[in-house]
Amino acid sequence: MDKRFTFFGFLSQVFMIYGITTGLLNIFCLVFGKKAVGYSTIFSLANSGISAGTSFQFLLAMTLTMTLRMIFMTDILIKKMPLYARIISMFVGTVAVIVAFILIFDWFPANEIIPWIMFAVCFVISCTASVLISAAAERLENRRLEEALKRSKEADK
Repeated sequence: MDKRFTFFGFLSQVFMIYGITTGLLNIFCLVFGKKAVGYSTIFSLANSGISAGTSFQFLLAMTLTMTLRMIFMTDILIKKMPLYARIISMFVGTVAVIVAFILIFDWFPANEIIPWIMFAVCFVISCTASVLISAAAERLENRRLEEALKRSKEADK
């Protein structure tokens, strides 16, 4: 869990996630755009890319998601909450943000089951990849700290 919060760190995370998301959306537009035009506002430009409106919607969604991360994964606002409750709250909040954007901005037809299944599969894959990457990064950081501690103890001898 992050102990510190900086505004520039927050902006860095927002734009990193936004950049990745925008890149993936553009790839989806190239691959599926002509078939999905009219089906989703995301594909309003067919395979030419995403519109400025959609781009700003995703920027807002990423900003809200990173705000949830700041709220639940730092000690800035919530001092005493178990880690599992923080993680669950963050995931629930993230899903709520995405579902709200799907409904408000017609990202896909909300009355059809297939898009919801595809959304759920994509969300699970994204979360799994995120958890695996985070766990690997934490193991690497722990290994570095252990090695630094070992070197420090050897230097003290």
